[in-house]
Amino acid sequence: MANYGILLVDDEVGYHAIVPALLRPMGCRVDCVTSGAAAIEAVQRSRFSLILMNIELGSGEDGYRSIASLRASADWLGLCPAIAFTTFSPPEGEAYFQRRGFDGWLHKPFTGADIANMAQRWLGRAPPPSEGDGRLAILLGAEQAAQMVDRLYVSLGEAVAAIDAGAAAAGFGHRLGGLAGTLGFPMLSAIWLGLQDGDTTCWPTVRALTCEAIAQR
Repeated sequence: MANYGILLVDDEVGYHAIVPALLRPMGCRVDCVTSGAAAIEAVQRSRFSLILMNIELGSGEDGYRSIASLRASADWLGLCPAIAFTTFSPPEGEAYFQRRGFDGWLHKPFTGADIANMAQRWLGRAPPPSEGDGRLAILLGAEQAAQMVDRLYVSLGEAVAAIDAGAAAAGFGHRLGGLAGTLGFPMLSAIWLGLQDGDTTCWPTVRALTCEAIAQR
């Protein structure tokens, strides 16, 4: 399949940082818009290999109507996979969305494995390599690099517990996002920096991705 990229349609702008950060290592370009109208403008400018659309868009906009309008705007969109991207979890599962104009479903919150499986299923993309501290080890030496990375993961676990207990996410987002980026963990950096402005709508996904990274450490 030609690599035309992915169009993300979601009014929760935190996902505009999270989704590209997760898919970039798989060679996927992600363009992000916040509404169905903006999505129609985007597909008039560029072709895409996959559409990832939030169902509960802002201002009462309905993702089902938006994907129908989008498909009607260009012939090639009839063959472009469209994935429902939503917290809604119907008993019928993916079949529910397939009966309403979508090809698949990615549930929020999701893990890194979930989004990698989606890209592999619909785009044939291999899962990304694990984030690592190889460059840091070269700069600092293996032992010191390992100690710094261990402290990062401890700090991430403590931050998750604190936010779950009611602490504000913004301060943690700025500090841990910057630290993760410095230590060579771009995905963790991107998802935590997405919290620094105080928008917690993406916290369930940030939490799931962080817990997954800690468990795989």
